[in-house]
Amino acid sequence: MRIETLLSKFAIKGINYDPLSGGGKALLSAEEQLAVVGLCWHESPVGWLLLFVEGLRDVHALKLLQIATRGETLRLMEDWRGVYPEKALTALCATAIAEATQQNGQVCPECNGSAIVVDKNRNRRKCQCCKVGRIVWTQETRFAYFAQVLPVTYSRFKRYHNVLIMLTGWLLKNRTIVFISLEERLNSEKLAS
Repeated sequence: MRIETLLSKFAIKGINYDPLSGGGKALLSAEEQLAVVGLCWHESPVGWLLLFVEGLRDVHALKLLQIATRGETLRLMEDWRGVYPEKALTALCATAIAEATQQNGQVCPECNGSAIVVDKNRNRRKCQCCKVGRIVWTQETRFAYFAQVLPVTYSRFKRYHNVLIMLTGWLLKNRTIVFISLEERLNSEKLAS
């Protein structure tokens, strides 16, 4: 059922929920569902790993994505002037992956995503911390996430910020490649049938 959750993003249905069909009958077997992923995997493995982390909360995929993201971080920092600790790489990877998998922003910790808080008199008020339950990604929120792994000053973080933006862009580009390749595959399959 987990792979079906991911494939549902692409309108690929593994189970038919139509009440007239008796409901719950498989349109695609588990092997066929995995074959759909396998056919497009080579287009962008990083994009698939990102989708597995985002849609399925797959821990194994997260570890592989961290390794790939770390490699890209090292590539982006080849010409870096000055020193940086190993934790900086970990913080950059963690922040970029978090932003790429939560593009609408992080769930607000004050209202737990409801956009409404209750004051001490039990009055319901609009949350002043967020918009619609999410805290959008800004330079400040990236810094707050980054500082959880590597507590540095804001001025020092601004040096890392450019690398972070490029790293997040790289992850999102790989994600887009997966969407485009799957869309092309689906269109060619529809035309063939």
